[in-house]
Amino acid sequence: MSDSCAPSLRERQKAETWLALHHAAVASVLERGLEASTIESITDRAGVSQRTFFNYFPSKEDAVLGLRAPVLDPALLEGFSFAQDVLGQVSRLLLAVAGSSHKGVDQVRRRELTRQYPHLIHRLIERMNEAENLVRGALAGLLADNPQWSAGMGEIDVDDVARITVMTAAIPLRFTIASGAYSPAAGLAPEDLAPALALFHSVQRKLL
Repeated sequence: MSDSCAPSLRERQKAETWLALHHAAVASVLERGLEASTIESITDRAGVSQRTFFNYFPSKEDAVLGLRAPVLDPALLEGFSFAQDVLGQVSRLLLAVAGSSHKGVDQVRRRELTRQYPHLIHRLIERMNEAENLVRGALAGLLADNPQWSAGMGEIDVDDVARITVMTAAIPLRFTIASGAYSPAAGLAPEDLAPALALFHSVQRKLL
């Protein structure tokens, strides 16, 4: 890695603080339970102030799950083409954006925590919705620049076209995660979506 690409000292310190808070939150929950774990107990364990905590996490649930706000790197949109498999491209884009919210987190432990405390799943769903909204906004912009793709749809707004496309593209992703072959420890790679996408297209042709 070149010096220009290496993270700065400040970025490394922020990453270390984020990780310390996440590990402290998990350790506190494993020791005391979710309800008894407070932000104060987490910050005391991590050795930082409560003010610092809120610079990194909006809630203790996010700290326990190791969740960040999802981000959409503009580089992910490079090469997007409406002449190719749009559903597949949007599914893989959604996977990348959703994955940015829990990058570097122990997925097996996170799944164990959600099994023990099912209401944590609601926070995961909220972050997934945020990821979908980011992808929807990006796709709406691409559609606005490519009106020929949605030609013949009448007066339907590009935002509505983007919304239903993203919701549809989430199906192969959720199908793959729900399959017996999915491993939380290994996570998902873009190529892992191929079987579900092929199945979706086959079913879609039958339904039309």
